[in-house]
Amino acid sequence: MRFASLFITLLTSFGCSSIARTALPFNDLPQPSGPFAVGTNTETWVDASREEAFTGNTGDRRRIVVQYWYPAQYEANSDVFPYIDSPDVRLNAFAENMGLPKFLVEHIREVKTHSVLGAAVQPASAAMPLIVFSHGLGGMKSQNTINAEELASHGYVVIGVDHAFDSYLTVFDDGDTADYRSSSEGLETEADFWAARGPQLATRTADIRFMLDTIEGKKAEDTNSLWQHVDMGRVGMFGHSFGGATSIMALRDDPRIRAAIALDGWMVPIAKEVIKAGSQKPFLYIGQESWDDPLNYRKLDKFIASSDATVTRKLIPGTKHMDFADAPHLSNFAKRFGFAGSVPSAELRQMLNTDILAFFAKHLDVYQPRQEQLP
Repeated sequence: MRFASLFITLLTSFGCSSIARTALPFNDLPQPSGPFAVGTNTETWVDASREEAFTGNTGDRRRIVVQYWYPAQYEANSDVFPYIDSPDVRLNAFAENMGLPKFLVEHIREVKTHSVLGAAVQPASAAMPLIVFSHGLGGMKSQNTINAEELASHGYVVIGVDHAFDSYLTVFDDGDTADYRSSSEGLETEADFWAARGPQLATRTADIRFMLDTIEGKKAEDTNSLWQHVDMGRVGMFGHSFGGATSIMALRDDPRIRAAIALDGWMVPIAKEVIKAGSQKPFLYIGQESWDDPLNYRKLDKFIASSDATVTRKLIPGTKHMDFADAPHLSNFAKRFGFAGSVPSAELRQMLNTDILAFFAKHLDVYQPRQEQLP
């Protein structure tokens, strides 16, 4: 990292955004491969039934921000949604999260997706399956937009969430923000770890259940909404890192979710009784060859061995943790600064998109009425 530090120092001394663009360019997202255009939107949802544990303020309700992607009608000359929404609010926190000076990442505001804000829904002869996405610690709802757009272009509705105070910054519709309060600072003992991560994982899992409840409510109340096109009998989920752990817990706890994927999932904060019980539903783990903490894959192996359903792991040599988000495709800086591994980004993107599409096509293919009712 000496070279990286020197490089940043030199750029700082020039203080020139054009040099930053040349030295650390950001790429627009790759075109999804499916037959449909992609629409998107963001909303703030408030769970009136839950207090916000992170603030400690009596009366604060749990708020999350969601972004959803869906098959849309093609609209010529439409403006596409930016990769980073509300950049004037977000970029200081984004740069801090990346560990880089703000001027080096300022131009990420120019990165374009392939999603059109508020585009008309693609008419479909059958209801569309729903996929939920959960980010990792310090992540964001749009950190796997490439996967979300790929799924939407093939006929899925995808909804991602900013888990407030777990995301590097959550920006609500009214302009309020929730900062990042989920670091490992101060978690010095095993007891400290479980006292923090256990409730945090429960909050994230409750966020997923609340999202599905909200969608069901919108289906019942709003006959003109996107959600009328969603098949709640075909719900899947995927998540990165802590979002992978969230996916396992939501798969276990919510009968509406039929199958799930963990992208380099963090298994350590999953309780031993959950590991011992395994999964009764299809689950796929895709990740790097090894973690610095070997406990992660010891727990994964026990989870697989205990599972009654088809539970599979695929480890990809030459990858690192952030290879399982958009980072290596956005810029070559991901490899320069050690965020990404040695697998070429196009090859990795093709591999992940293919595996994700194949998994959900297999396990969400046939409508199955929900047999178990939520309490």
